[in-house]
Amino acid sequence: MNGKPATVEDLAALALCGYGSFTSLVVVAGRVQGLDLHLHRLQHDADTLFGAQVDEQQVRRWLRETTADTAGPVSARITLFQRDFNMARPTGGPPDVLITTRPAPTAPPDPMRVATTAFVRDVPEVKHTGLFAQLYHRRTAQARGFDDVLFLDAHDHVSEGATWNIAFSGNDGTIQWPQADVLPGVTMHLLRNALPDYGYAVESAPVRRGDIHNFPHAFATNAIAGIRSITAIDDQLFTQNAKLEESLRSCWTSIPAQEL
Repeated sequence: MNGKPATVEDLAALALCGYGSFTSLVVVAGRVQGLDLHLHRLQHDADTLFGAQVDEQQVRRWLRETTADTAGPVSARITLFQRDFNMARPTGGPPDVLITTRPAPTAPPDPMRVATTAFVRDVPEVKHTGLFAQLYHRRTAQARGFDDVLFLDAHDHVSEGATWNIAFSGNDGTIQWPQADVLPGVTMHLLRNALPDYGYAVESAPVRRGDIHNFPHAFATNAIAGIRSITAIDDQLFTQNAKLEESLRSCWTSIPAQEL
């Protein structure tokens, strides 16, 4: 934390109050896909939650130091919070920076089946640490035999998954991202810019729950897993398309990473 080993006392406010934001990314040989977008997210969220900014160069240096001696891809999470946070009177000020790491997955994730539920995250444009509701709904979906949960807004529009964005693809080569209040994912942003070079038309439009059957394929995106196929939403089944999956993953892996 702030470039030094974190103590129990340092982490107390984060554990007890949970007021903060974060971004998760994968570091490979000192490089990160969408690094500028992750740093922009940290700046945006620091301003929204704390009325302050973070020193991007310092964050990059701390991340370099934290991942320098790790072999293989590293999943890193950069969390912003305040050690002196007061629940009775939340105040602004520069946030503390906590960096945690774990090995990143190296194999493509398995396809998943997801269940829908009505839910909209608090302040959806912020990647905040308040994960209780998302994980509760994920657990509930898994108890029903699904792998994860997909959220619907108050108008029955598809929005986002617990920790991922969703896109639908048609037989005409169109990739459609649901238009809703969601966290603007870094992977989603990078793919939307890169997919046209792979021959895909990219669109954004509302997708109602009842419209899902119009799409033959669906997939989830986030910075850690990259792209993950969705084989079912509730009782709506999707056919797996190996050619499409290979093309999407090729597009994702072709996006240049930026040096820390």
